[in-house]
Amino acid sequence: MHAPLLTYLVSSPFGDVPVDPEKMHLPLEYDPLKTSYEVYFDAIKNFIEHDAYRYLRKAAGKRRGSAVPVNEIKEIIIRAEKHGSLYHPASIELILKKKSLKFGLNVAVSETGRYWLKKEFSVMQHIKEKDNLPYLPEVYVFDERTAASFLLEEWLEGYHEFHISVTESGGQVLNLWEFGKGYKHLSAEQSFEIYRQASKILTLYYDMNDFSQIYPWHHAAGDFIVKAEGNRVDLRLTTARQYDPYMVFRKKEQMNPVIALFYFLLNLTVRMRLDKLDGVGDTVWAADFCLEASVKGFFDGLGLKEESKDLFGSGKDFLNILKTFSPEDLKAAYSPLIDIYKGTTDYPVIIANLDGHMEALNAILRNCPS
Repeated sequence: MHAPLLTYLVSSPFGDVPVDPEKMHLPLEYDPLKTSYEVYFDAIKNFIEHDAYRYLRKAAGKRRGSAVPVNEIKEIIIRAEKHGSLYHPASIELILKKKSLKFGLNVAVSETGRYWLKKEFSVMQHIKEKDNLPYLPEVYVFDERTAASFLLEEWLEGYHEFHISVTESGGQVLNLWEFGKGYKHLSAEQSFEIYRQASKILTLYYDMNDFSQIYPWHHAAGDFIVKAEGNRVDLRLTTARQYDPYMVFRKKEQMNPVIALFYFLLNLTVRMRLDKLDGVGDTVWAADFCLEASVKGFFDGLGLKEESKDLFGSGKDFLNILKTFSPEDLKAAYSPLIDIYKGTTDYPVIIANLDGHMEALNAILRNCPS
């Protein structure tokens, strides 16, 4: 059988780095099991080669619209892309005779990571079938093996993480983590559009009937990625870990859909402002423009949800209800949700900024045209 050439690389902000054989014994970053790079790459190799490269050929055939025989694959490039507390994502690039195809491969080695990866596969399949929205990557196959679990999925080419950074003057800026090209400051207009789109996307996935939503998510985890080219900004979600109601919405028969949506908005505006400085530092709170963008994105998404009209009328009807709340009312209403953050580094940051946040939210809502 034809065996494609396998090439191993490590992705970095400034370009690909060839794998150093003398460093293959080193453990994966953030892995509590201290799994070596050698075990990691061998596990990926075994997954790829399974049953004459069946998983890859199936995904490639779906992407291309025609079957991909093994002898058409000249080379397979395996890149270790990044490392997190749960997963160690790689990219898999197939070099074919006439073109190349790239896929994402989420790899989990710890017991916790493997549990969540299996759950994510199920959740993302469910959401795709339910909503058919274009903001989540397509998932192709999940496989569990002795050394690791794998989720083969669509690779979102040209999309990158972004995180809050601090300028020399002490101001905030969003940095685009454009791997292979370094870091790039995003403009104020691009940054506003990123938060607007993130809020809109989460609102579109919110279920008005049973209050299910994509949660948890966090900017610090890189759950949103962006393609920013000139004035064009396009945002995508990288995953969906759960799709359930909040704890306060569990007894849906007792919850008014307007109240449930109100809580969704409150937590959306708070969570949207949380990140880690440069993606890895202390928890940081985004400036007020993020709040304005979040509110706009929420109403943009709400306006596209036909089911909302049957439940409580138009977005303007909901806005008029929100305008009756004072900053103190908003803060009091949010209090039950604060417990979600206890024990996290987000909690003290939220507490320190909550009064100002609710005052600013109240002002934005009151200034929105009815």
